Amino acid sequence: MKALILASGKGERLYPVTKEIPKPLVEIGNRAILGSQLDNLIGCGITDVIITTGSFEAKIKEYIEERYPNLNLSYVHNSRYNSTNYIYSMWLTKEFIDDDVILLHGDLLFEKKLLERMIDEKGNRVLVNKKIEVPEKDFKAVIVNDRVIKIGIEFIGKNAFACLPMYKFSKSDFLFWLNECGEYIGKGEVNIYAENVFNNISDELLIYPLYFNDELCMEIDTKDELGIARNKLMAIKIDEK
Repeated sequence: MKALILASGKGERLYPVTKEIPKPLVEIGNRAILGSQLDNLIGCGITDVIITTGSFEAKIKEYIEERYPNLNLSYVHNSRYNSTNYIYSMWLTKEFIDDDVILLHGDLLFEKKLLERMIDEKGNRVLVNKKIEVPEKDFKAVIVNDRVIKIGIEFIGKNAFACLPMYKFSKSDFLFWLNECGEYIGKGEVNIYAENVFNNISDELLIYPLYFNDELCMEIDTKDELGIARNKLMAIKIDEK
């Protein structure tokens, strides 16, 4: 199994924090988000990692080469990061997909036990939380018969629940998704979410929810969320003492 971390975004909503560094290198609890992700992956035995990059490619490489020299790293640069969504960055990795995949957004802060659970579960999976309030601006997963049939920010209703961007895919299913994304990209649709493509093929690409409740798992998009994440991480460290 290998990991794919999408780290080519500009992080504009965190400006000016992200004026000089990419969002994955923002520190929470004296450790960059990317460092936390890599530590969790290594702790789960995953040392083959693909990272997509954008404007801060050099800083991401410098950070990793200094701290994680023994990782088997592949970098995929999206030269069109200014004009494309991550569907394009994700599609660019297709030549590197030769194993089952853990897919992570580069701004996702999470506890290692969630990754451990995901690796242990059978089938394609995505994190879903039924307890927290469904966020308006973030992804929701529509669950029917214990299967995820839609993912997007626009969904509401009793079957829509908070969805966090950590996925597990078999090699063949992930390549199927990438190939379908390629069809949209070929038509110039490079600013949609990759999940928009999934929504049109969810009867063929089966994804199941991996439910979690109180574990720390959140995307860091804004300064408010950065503050919340730092407080939650501090609380976890206090509880562990």
